[in-house]
Amino acid sequence: MALNKAPLWLQQTLTYQALVVALIGVGLSITDWVAGLSVIIGGAIYSLPAYWALRREFMRGDKRHSDAQTTADAGLTLAQMYGNEVVKIILTVVLFSLAFGLVKPLNPLALLLAFTGSHILVALLPVVIDKQTSTK
Repeated sequence: MALNKAPLWLQQTLTYQALVVALIGVGLSITDWVAGLSVIIGGAIYSLPAYWALRREFMRGDKRHSDAQTTADAGLTLAQMYGNEVVKIILTVVLFSLAFGLVKPLNPLALLLAFTGSHILVALLPVVIDKQTSTK
C-alpha cells in the first residue's frame, strides 16, 4: 500500500480520525441508532475521498521516480495535486448525494456535524501528535 510511505504523523492522524468517528458513532448508536449511523456516514464522507487522494498522491511518487526521470517537475506535481483536490471534491459531492438520496432514515445534523468535526479533527490532530512525540 502506498500510505506506508506517508509520514508517521499523517498515518497516525488518519488512524485517530477514523477511530474517533467510529467510537462516537457506535456510542451514539446505543442511544439513537439513526444518529449513530449518520455520524459514521458523515465521517466516511470525509475520510474516503481524503484517503483516496492521499493514496493516489503517494502512489504517484513511485511512478514519478522511475529510472527515466529522477527529478521532480514542480509544475506536474502541482497540476496533479490540484487534480486530486478536484476529484476529491467531486467524490465528496457524490457521497453526500448518495447519503441524502439513499439512506433513510438519516439525521442530517449528525451527518453534517460529523463531517465538519472530521475536518477540525484532521486539522488539530497533527499538532497534538507533534506535542506528544516532540523531543524538545
